[in-house]
Amino acid sequence: MTAIYETSQFIRHLDSRQMPRYTFGEAGRYLGLPESTIRSWFEGTTWGSQPNIHYFKPILAPAAPHLLSFFDIASAHVLMALQQKDIHTKHLRFFIRELEKEYPDDRYPLLGRNFYLIGKQILIKRAGKRLNFSKSRQFELRAVIERFLSRVELDRSKMPIRFSPIRSVVRGRSFIIIDPSLSVGRPVIKGTGIAAEVISKRKASGESIASLAKDYRISRRAIEEAIKYFPEAKKAA
Repeated sequence: MTAIYETSQFIRHLDSRQMPRYTFGEAGRYLGLPESTIRSWFEGTTWGSQPNIHYFKPILAPAAPHLLSFFDIASAHVLMALQQKDIHTKHLRFFIRELEKEYPDDRYPLLGRNFYLIGKQILIKRAGKRLNFSKSRQFELRAVIERFLSRVELDRSKMPIRFSPIRSVVRGRSFIIIDPSLSVGRPVIKGTGIAAEVISKRKASGESIASLAKDYRISRRAIEEAIKYFPEAKKAA
C-alpha cells in the first residue's frame, strides 16, 4: 500500500508539461517542420558519405530518448522564431550555449523567467555583435521573437502552459492550440478540447463542414482551419 501511495503522490506532483509524449514526427507535424529538422535539433544527425562523414551535434536535449515533452516542443517553437530571420544553425547553437552559460542550472534555456527577463536581450545582443546586425535589424529580430512568444500563454514562472503554433495563426487570430492538459497534448480547437485531427479525419471521410460545425457547435471557420492544419494525405496513384 505504501508503494502505491508513493507512486500516486509522485504522479500527482509530476508536471505533465515535462512528460515525454511526442515523437519527432508528431512534433514536426504539429509545428510545421520536417521531422528531420526536429530530430537534428534534439538528437543530431550525420551527412556525407564514406570516408567523409560529418556529424551535426544536437542543439537541445530531449525529455527522453526519441521522445519530446511539451516544453521541448515549446523550445523548438522559439528556435523557429530565430530561423525566420535566416540565422544559420551554427549561430543558433552559439546562442543556446550563451544562455546555458548564463543559466547553467536551467533545463530549458529558451523558456521561463530567465529567458523572458534577460535571455531575449542576450540573444539579440549576441546577434548584433556576431552577425553584424544593424540596430534596425536587431529591432526586426526582436519583433519576430516577440510575435512568436505572444502566442504562448505562461504561468507565474513564465513557463508555457499552452501555445498556438505559427502555422495555426490566420491574420493574427489563433484557431489551434497545443495544451498538454487537453486531448493528451494534441492540437485542439482553441477554447475547446476538440482534437483538430479528429475533425480533419471526419471531413476526409465525407462529412460536410456545415454538419461538423453543427455537431461540435463551433464556427465553420474553426472547422476549416482544423482541416487546413491537418490536410488529407494524398493517396498513392
